[in-house]
Amino acid sequence: MFGRRIVLIAAAFSLMMLCLSCESEITHKGKTPLVSVDKEFLYKEDVDQLFSTNRPAMDSVAFVNKYVTHWLEDILLYRMARRNVADSKEIERLVDNYRKALFLNIYQKRLVEQQLVREITEEEIAAFYEQNKEMFVVEEPLIQGLYLKVSKRAPKLSLVRKWYKCNKESDAEELEKYSFTNAIVYEYFMDTWRPLSELAAKMPITASDLLARLKKDECIEFSDSAYIYFVNSSMLIRKGEQLPLDLASAEISELLINSLKADFIKEVQKSLYDEALMSGEIKFYDDEQSQKLRRILRSGE
Repeated sequence: MFGRRIVLIAAAFSLMMLCLSCESEITHKGKTPLVSVDKEFLYKEDVDQLFSTNRPAMDSVAFVNKYVTHWLEDILLYRMARRNVADSKEIERLVDNYRKALFLNIYQKRLVEQQLVREITEEEIAAFYEQNKEMFVVEEPLIQGLYLKVSKRAPKLSLVRKWYKCNKESDAEELEKYSFTNAIVYEYFMDTWRPLSELAAKMPITASDLLARLKKDECIEFSDSAYIYFVNSSMLIRKGEQLPLDLASAEISELLINSLKADFIKEVQKSLYDEALMSGEIKFYDDEQSQKLRRILRSGE
């Protein structure tokens, strides 16, 4: 009995030493382990970086607890999946396809960055806009102008009623100086577009009512129990009308750049294909279908 106990103790000690030796073989590369499952480790430095990058609403302790829990759940579910999913050939095929797609995407991106040195000109943007106006339609009313909110007790209201209409350049200057000390809100956006609904949200009026009033008069004034609101609509675009070029230009530029990239990649693909075809790298076999395919490809049909 005593001898058997000695054997068991020796076996347990050997197992412990084996585990310790396995642990010592793992190199953490200077990182601090937080938790592990089998040989998968989550490190404090990686979690800290995620927290500093994302800056979630929750505090750091709550974030770490939530992230560690999700990480452990994923690892444990993955381990169970490895044990129970037997179709390894299908997994390998999917992984191979994904690897191939990654290589292609990275290489194409590098090709474009290194060789497609090309800027989209304003003339190209304007030409595309003119040829495709149906693509650029306003989805909600837009406005350019100014907005002023003042107290009913504000001084010089009679002058304000003159200045906000901006019949002269000096009117806008006078209104701006006045607004520094007397306006509750003063916004000048004569050269930029903004949604009418965004402006209406700052006043006791609905966007549809504001639009209806501005259709009748580009300069309007209304009030509530405490404030007077002034709106000058220097330009107004209704829903369904043409989107201005200055608002459409960024989207057009992106469309043209993407088109250039696609054309460039197609040229590279065709060049590689033609070269491989001419060099005999592409091999056709002697059956009738392959011979027919070879003739079609070489004729460029």
